[in-house]
Amino acid sequence: MRLLRTRAGHSQEAVALMLGLNWRTGKAQISKMETGHYQSGPGFVQLLDYLRACGAGIDSLLDVLDRYTSREPVPDERASRAVLAAIADMPERCRRRALYYHVGLKHKARLPVRGAVATAQQVRRVKGRGRAEMWDQRLRRLFNDRFNALHLASSHTLAAHLRSYGRLVFATLRRHRRTQPDWRGKALARLDAWPQEMGLEPAPFRRMKVAVMGLFEKLERAGQLD
Repeated sequence: MRLLRTRAGHSQEAVALMLGLNWRTGKAQISKMETGHYQSGPGFVQLLDYLRACGAGIDSLLDVLDRYTSREPVPDERASRAVLAAIADMPERCRRRALYYHVGLKHKARLPVRGAVATAQQVRRVKGRGRAEMWDQRLRRLFNDRFNALHLASSHTLAAHLRSYGRLVFATLRRHRRTQPDWRGKALARLDAWPQEMGLEPAPFRRMKVAVMGLFEKLERAGQLD
């Protein structure tokens, strides 16, 4: 729009007068129209009057209007910006996973984001997905360390059981994180019966449980569970 005006050789004051705007505030209104800072956007008739004042037709802005209307709805765009800002400090892999989740979530829901509450919920869900990826990476490294200590191949059946048990311990700790300590202790104690029910030697599972609890405490102290 500014380019059209300058090509026509008009100042902002001149265009404001041609549009019948107040001579005191007209220049500021034209400036807001040209920079995209108009509070509610110029009306279509006002846009046509602007083009007529500059001696231009609507076809001169068709490509700009087409790009604008092909963008996400404004609330969705704001939600996307909020999500990107929320996951900016995450590690690259976690940020990428969270972004994939955000894109997939929008396509699955097929519903526009409406209001600040919905935006906050979407940001919280996407951040949760990114944190889950980070926890999963730490757990995989812990599992590999335990398997190496046991001289156990990751494809071994016992390794698969230990991996499942470790994830179960981590999930139990998360679920009972804010409950009373004795409730958490009881929930963890109930997991001791799991290897026995599977007919497995309990010693490796006890060591895995201690290792996962140690990792959980580190994450909690670092504030990476909030």
